[in-house]
Amino acid sequence: MRNLDMLRLIYIYYGTLLPGWTTLRAFSHGQRHFIVLWLKYWVIHALLQALGVLTDFLIGGLPFYAALKLILSVGLWFSAPYSTNHLFNAIRKYVMVKLEPVIDQGYLWHQTIDRDEQRGPRVNNRLLKRELSNLMAEIELDQADLRKREIFQETNLEKLDRDSMHNVIEYLTNRLENQQPGDGKTYQFRRLRSSQVDS
Repeated sequence: MRNLDMLRLIYIYYGTLLPGWTTLRAFSHGQRHFIVLWLKYWVIHALLQALGVLTDFLIGGLPFYAALKLILSVGLWFSAPYSTNHLFNAIRKYVMVKLEPVIDQGYLWHQTIDRDEQRGPRVNNRLLKRELSNLMAEIELDQADLRKREIFQETNLEKLDRDSMHNVIEYLTNRLENQQPGDGKTYQFRRLRSSQVDS
């Protein structure tokens, strides 16, 4: 456990902190040549970190793996940024040549998407007019239907008001006649005359 922590400290110091400091110095002094070299170092560093995670998972249990990884990393760090320049050029020569058309195609695809988003959505004017006229027709039909319902409800309320009240009173009276309270006696109720209901 202690060895792994020590290796992590070495990786952090020599692989990240020291190159980060020299990259910052190159930027602050405006040394274009060293800036390019150190940017190539960071590309290689990121690739090696990703590859290191994969190899740690696959072959991390082998006895000489940690020592081999340390030797390769220290060799790379102490010869940086020139060694990473050679590695970067080799990767660019063999790998990027094959991937460059794919990357260029993706770049062009994203440019066309960005241009389309800046122009706004494409609108078919004839289709838009037809959809708007259909929508207006549906709204008019809904409003006409709503007016018919309101008129129907108003007329039905006037017609049914007297008859429905009489029917409700008669129904409740019949229920009271058939109902018995808990003491066993029938409930005495007062029957309303139709002249009292009308008023």
